[in-house]
Amino acid sequence: MNNFSAIPTVAMTDVEHFVDAEYPAQLSLESPAAWITTDFARRAPLVIEHDVKIDDALYMMKKAHVKAKLVVDANNRFMGIVSASDLQSHKVLMHATNKAIHRSEVSVGDVMTDKAHLHGFAYQELQSATIGDVLYTLQELGEQHILLLDKTLHNLRGMISAADIARALHIPLDITQRAYSFAEVFHVLKSA
Repeated sequence: MNNFSAIPTVAMTDVEHFVDAEYPAQLSLESPAAWITTDFARRAPLVIEHDVKIDDALYMMKKAHVKAKLVVDANNRFMGIVSASDLQSHKVLMHATNKAIHRSEVSVGDVMTDKAHLHGFAYQELQSATIGDVLYTLQELGEQHILLLDKTLHNLRGMISAADIARALHIPLDITQRAYSFAEVFHVLKSA
């Protein structure tokens, strides 16, 4: 350990606040999209296993102050995404009713959005994309998240969420989700 040296320390007595955000101070729709990207090469993705029961998953998300997690199988393979909204939506009761099980037996995998229904683009596209481009894409797709694929490794490289954009730009966002099944279309029309 003689190749290392001690780093000078400072007193914490007068410290009262946290740094606001990891974003540059003045973000706009014209800012580079990379600035609001959750890059899995720098920060591990927030994952949850597909067999976790919905109440446990919701508790974990609330405790971690996150609105969505990537869903993985027992071998850590990507399966989809689940949001706190999914865990509290009509999907839970629909699945419980269809399978004749108690609500507490419904798992994350039962209500997640399968990767077949998710959209993404190449991570390399971020080089020329702006936050406005990403937001426009999310609105066109009716999605809260867009995934980023590393085309070289063919791995999931990152994610951008509408919530992150709203927080970074200090603006409200309302992206209308699209339905994938007749039951979801029926629910949307019934609740309108």
